[in-house]
Amino acid sequence: MMDRCSRTGHLRAAACKVALSLRLLLLATPLLLPSSRAQAQVFQLQGGSSTLYHAHGGSVEFRGSNYEGWVGVGYLDQLRFGAFLRTKVRNYTLSFGDEEIPFRLPTDVFDSSHYFFGRGVGVATKRERVSLFGFAGTTSSGFAAPFFRAARSEAGVGLLFLEAQLSPTVRAFSHNVVSNRQTTINGLEWRPRQDLQMALAGGVGANNGYLSASLAAERQWVTVKAGYVGAEKQFRRIVVEAPLNSEVTDENLLVVLRPNPFITLTGSHQNFLQPPFQQSKALQGTVDQMLANFTVAGLKLGGGLYRSTVNGSRNTGTSLSVGRGFAGRLELGANLFHSRPNRGSSSTTLVGNLREVISPRLSLLQLVTHSNGQTSVSFGGDFLSNRLTIGVEYQTLYVPFGVGNPFKQALVLNLRLQPFGNFRVNAGTFVAPNGAVKYTLSSGTYLYRNHEIRGSEAATAVTLPKYMVRGRVTDEEGKAVRGATLRIGSDTVFTDSQGRFFIRKGKATTYRLEVLLEEFLAPGPFEVVSAPSTVISTREEGAPEVTIVVRALRRSPQ
Repeated sequence: MMDRCSRTGHLRAAACKVALSLRLLLLATPLLLPSSRAQAQVFQLQGGSSTLYHAHGGSVEFRGSNYEGWVGVGYLDQLRFGAFLRTKVRNYTLSFGDEEIPFRLPTDVFDSSHYFFGRGVGVATKRERVSLFGFAGTTSSGFAAPFFRAARSEAGVGLLFLEAQLSPTVRAFSHNVVSNRQTTINGLEWRPRQDLQMALAGGVGANNGYLSASLAAERQWVTVKAGYVGAEKQFRRIVVEAPLNSEVTDENLLVVLRPNPFITLTGSHQNFLQPPFQQSKALQGTVDQMLANFTVAGLKLGGGLYRSTVNGSRNTGTSLSVGRGFAGRLELGANLFHSRPNRGSSSTTLVGNLREVISPRLSLLQLVTHSNGQTSVSFGGDFLSNRLTIGVEYQTLYVPFGVGNPFKQALVLNLRLQPFGNFRVNAGTFVAPNGAVKYTLSSGTYLYRNHEIRGSEAATAVTLPKYMVRGRVTDEEGKAVRGATLRIGSDTVFTDSQGRFFIRKGKATTYRLEVLLEEFLAPGPFEVVSAPSTVISTREEGAPEVTIVVRALRRSPQ
């Protein structure tokens, strides 16, 4: 079958590989399902192809009354397979297969998205004031596309994470990893108030010393985050091939002032350490920035100064923006971007845009770009209906690996089609760092299966979880950010072409919210302007919309 697929054209070969993956899924899924007398099961079947990910494949997600999991099969340079099952037995939550394991420390006030992939068996429990998570198996490289997940085993690993609530305001933690290199990081967190948190952590990571201290304070008019991290250049929380998370190091400070609803001032100084990977050496960088945003007489004004140093290469950047809306029907805006490296020539780009709202379902966009003596005009827009959502627009992006002028203009397409029932088709284009436009195409549907229960009980129809968290991710001008990646509790979600996201939960409770900046599908980098640290799942009919605001950063050429 693989030989037959490889002899066809690109699109036919992709479709052939997707079909083969789905066949393997249908064979593999029943092997993972518990044999208990479940009342009902929900299956979500997905498949697709993407040149952005160089992936073709599919997945099945399943959920029963006391378990949930997924199976994924696809091609990422070769046939890949992954599976996961989670179930609860009394006070223990058991997990089997390929799991995304968070590795967060209370001192991670600047970046709490650290995690790694493991393949094995895990157990989690919580008794009174003590919570425990243990895992035994291997680390793994994760392979993911919007329509399937898979993994590849690496080094053997065993871990034990412990947390103990010593008092209402003090929490102790201990993270321990036994693998080819050892990690033990212990510490304390003190939270005297909900808006004030201080923490201290120390130990070794991958046999290298580590010490960190942090402070985070949040009031209505000011946000302050400060920290110091002492870490050796070879420090890693755990040695894995991917994902390769950068670490904050040395002194770091972020201050956001909001003296009134119309002014936001931001200043920050941050140092980063990129651990060594394969044959590459460790990288260290520093980023300083000052940002200001104002709203005056209906005008939205913004400006920023940036200075970065990475391994001796320095870059200085400037951004200016102005925008205004008129009666909810017109939006006018202009942006100026200038970058000046210490090596190479400077670059300046001026962008003007006009958005016309024809109706609640239809808007049109005109874009004028002037860069390096050349001017171009582009058109786009959005259309929204119950069965079809489509967005077409041109964006001016900075592509750091492009040839010639790093500012490129590309057509960006987002399509969502639901022709009947639960069946839906999603398509989108994205711009790679070299300026090439890549596509992602996927489809999916839900399947339901009821089981009769022995005895006098009758089988009941399955229902989706009745509690929901929903929201929208935008930039500072209120424009949707597509492809933003969020973690809500233990689940990861992506925003659609309108910047919206939602996730269903089984109970009404509070979940931790993280903005995974390094995993955005949209071209970046981004930084968080405002986002709640927790969200509450409520009934669908009354679920409020959570608002998250991010800012796109412009990188200066190296």
